[in-house]
Amino acid sequence: MADYDDERPDWRELDRRKDRSGFYGRQEKGEKGAKREGPKNRWQSGRVKEALDRLFLGDKGTPEHDKLFSKLHNSYGSGTFLKHVNTYMGKYGLPDDAPTLLLILDTKDEGIMSATIEKLKGLYGSLQARQKEDVRRKLSILSMADRSQKVREQAGEALEELGK
Repeated sequence: MADYDDERPDWRELDRRKDRSGFYGRQEKGEKGAKREGPKNRWQSGRVKEALDRLFLGDKGTPEHDKLFSKLHNSYGSGTFLKHVNTYMGKYGLPDDAPTLLLILDTKDEGIMSATIEKLKGLYGSLQARQKEDVRRKLSILSMADRSQKVREQAGEALEELGK
């Protein structure tokens, strides 16, 4: 039993080994600070990229646009939805994303719906598969059940163009 005890390091030896290990030594030398700087730089570069993206968006990259855009989404299903859609469209035109355009199709305003269907036809090729399916479903519903004959016909034609 004495041979076994001699081979086992005591607690002091274990502590000395910890102190000499590279992991703990690097932290003391300040390399940990360099690791913290990495994410900061990445965060800063992300902010710069976002600012550049907003700059290229023009008017649609402003905080005012974001406010109107969120009001449009938040008012969906309420009585003020059409008012917010008109306000947004008066200032920025139709949005560029398919989910918002699909919401706008529920305004029941013939002129807005007609312009939205045309915009969706233009965007259709660049959409993801799920979004394409959503557009086809919405147009199918409009072509069968909308109150306006003009919108029904336009939705049916758009559906045929997009390849039902």
